[in-house]
Amino acid sequence: MTLSTWELETIKNEVAEVREFYRQRMDADLPPLREELERLSRAVGDLTEKQRSGERQAMLARYAGGAGSGDRPRVPFGKYQGMDALDLACVRSVLAAQQREPGDVNPRALEDWQANLKAAMDSTTAGAGDELVATGEAAALWADINVDTLVAGLFTRVDMPTNPFEIPLQLGDVSWYPGTENTATTETALTTGRQTLTAYELVAEVPWSLTLEEDAVIAMAAEVRSTLVRNAVEVIDDVLLNADTTAQNNINADGATITANTAGKAHWLVGFDGLLHLPLVDNTDQGNNHAAAPSADMFNEARGLLGKYGVRPSELAYVADVGTYIKSLGIGEFRTLDKLGPQATLLNGQLAQVDGIPVIVSEQMVPSDADGKVTDGGASNTKGRLLAVNRTQWRLGFRRELMIETTRDIQKRQNIMVVSMRLAFMERTGARASATHTALQYNITV
Repeated sequence: MTLSTWELETIKNEVAEVREFYRQRMDADLPPLREELERLSRAVGDLTEKQRSGERQAMLARYAGGAGSGDRPRVPFGKYQGMDALDLACVRSVLAAQQREPGDVNPRALEDWQANLKAAMDSTTAGAGDELVATGEAAALWADINVDTLVAGLFTRVDMPTNPFEIPLQLGDVSWYPGTENTATTETALTTGRQTLTAYELVAEVPWSLTLEEDAVIAMAAEVRSTLVRNAVEVIDDVLLNADTTAQNNINADGATITANTAGKAHWLVGFDGLLHLPLVDNTDQGNNHAAAPSADMFNEARGLLGKYGVRPSELAYVADVGTYIKSLGIGEFRTLDKLGPQATLLNGQLAQVDGIPVIVSEQMVPSDADGKVTDGGASNTKGRLLAVNRTQWRLGFRRELMIETTRDIQKRQNIMVVSMRLAFMERTGARASATHTALQYNITV
């Protein structure tokens, strides 16, 4: 999916300005100060967000109420004017919780609330309002998540009809023989196998206090919605990159032990190992200690580690942290968007490419220690990382997409919103210890 010409030109111009600033510093042999790097980091984040905005407009056009409107249906009038399906889902969830635990709220007020909300939902999804909110899996509610994820969009998605769900592995090589007329050729017994895709649940529980009346909930809806989407996007990309089932010396908390109740870290224990785990733990031959600043060789070396999986640029992607991307702007072979042109096919988060391979910039690829792992609470996490991956060799499955449920704690006078999803992630060969389709450059000076 491509961006509009206007969106792409805007991003190209701003990337060109960042690139020119950095090049001037390099030509003057003046390395950027920490303050400048932080400013450039914020600029890269802003550019990525602008790109996401263009992608979002294109995807949400699928759910438009009218041809070419470029947006999903929104409530045309009344209290809920301007809200879309996800906003209404949040309000509907709070209403359902309040109806279960009415407390001291006037029953007539709840009836009015329900009537107003039903009318608003019918105006956006005629005849399907209740079903849309109850399942939490309608495409209109999931679109915001899809368009903002950077890492998840790289891989083939599998909608899992059951959990676990078995998918076939790749067939082995076929043997070829000289042919003889009227003689059957020796057949090849193909090596086949299956890999089990198992979905694991991620759950977030968010309490907040508010006056339990319809107008107050409406005022909160936009903030709740933006928070849900932002955090869902962040945690999906985070676990795909960083998931590690090991509680002690986790690759994201080296030197410590984390548990399923450790705030801000427990999600890494979701149940599967992510992309970075393969070159850092499973097959360490796929990790390379770069121990230098970014260079053209850095990209080539990472690609070289992929062997046969590194041949086709269309199957590959690099994932870099912000610091590695900024430092790479001084590399001649590093083509940023100001050189790609308006006809380039872009992925979410792509701000550059090397030899036709997209470079994705992800905030979830954080700086690490010199060994490529993140030391828990360590000040030594200052080194960059560059991941090279063959996108065809990983599978991302969803058994349940975003589900929103709300309950009411009458003692604390709080609404507690519970958001959950069930996802699976696996590499396709079934042998992580010998897999060569994913590689990592670490200890990059940034």
